[in-house]
Amino acid sequence: MHFYVGIPPGGAYDLVPRILAAHIGKYIRGNPKIVIENMPGAGSLTMMNYLYNRATRDGTAIGFPMNTVLLEPSLKLVSGTSGNSQFDLSRMAWIGTPGGDPAVAWVGGGSPIKTFEDLRTQGATFGSTGAGADSTILANLSNKLLGARIKIVSGYKGAAEYLMAFEGGEIDGAVTTYAALMAARPDWIRTGRIKLLAQFGAERSKEMPDVPTGVDLASDQDAKDMLRLYGVKFAAAYPVVLPPGVPADQVKTLQDAFAAAMEDPEYQKQLEVMRISGGLVPPATIERFVREANAAPQAIIDRLRLILEGK
Repeated sequence: MHFYVGIPPGGAYDLVPRILAAHIGKYIRGNPKIVIENMPGAGSLTMMNYLYNRATRDGTAIGFPMNTVLLEPSLKLVSGTSGNSQFDLSRMAWIGTPGGDPAVAWVGGGSPIKTFEDLRTQGATFGSTGAGADSTILANLSNKLLGARIKIVSGYKGAAEYLMAFEGGEIDGAVTTYAALMAARPDWIRTGRIKLLAQFGAERSKEMPDVPTGVDLASDQDAKDMLRLYGVKFAAAYPVVLPPGVPADQVKTLQDAFAAAMEDPEYQKQLEVMRISGGLVPPATIERFVREANAAPQAIIDRLRLILEGK
């Protein structure tokens, strides 16, 4: 059995399949040996093209792309008009994802900003790593779709650097994935060092039931639709997918094995270290996300793409 990973070695997208490989075999007849092969390139499109067009279709080839792949057929942020996306997500079979990784907008606990509404009236300075990072993209979406007045200070080399800048009083907050924030500063939320103003995902995370989503905060339907579409990548943070044409019984075997592995105490313990939240996202939910993304009106897709491109 081959696990094809759409990024270079290292990082969360590489770690998730390696953790899974250590546990899923015991729930598959014969306890197959699993070989992990990194196939980076073009935001996982290289791996997805291989999986769709060349990989074996007997259930022994499984793909682990970046979550942006879920939006690629509609938004084409990586492939553009080049035709580099040579797959149809609606024809592929989904195994699931171990959970979500919502992004959160946050400020200091002692800040006069108490709610997201205060970002609209008072504004704040947020740190970011660069133009294509979610820390920038989501701050821009907050400004353009939710009426926030966020001044974005970019150029930090990573979340760790802008977290230090916050501690030094250089910025008021940021938009950070929940997992990254909890991994770097696990006590900040619990102690009130920071407060969460909003979360970005398809729906509210179980870990943050009282924090509104961007969709909740949007006042018009177009903004809600754009935020819901972009939120798919956070709701299905680590998707696991098969090529088209895999026999239905093999698909079911792998889906059942994945669900069983998710209940494995050792597997759960390792996922908790990564701060992956929400639990198993079943295949049917990912299929729904794909259908909704494909059905999004072209006007919504075009406007969202412009915002994501910083225009």
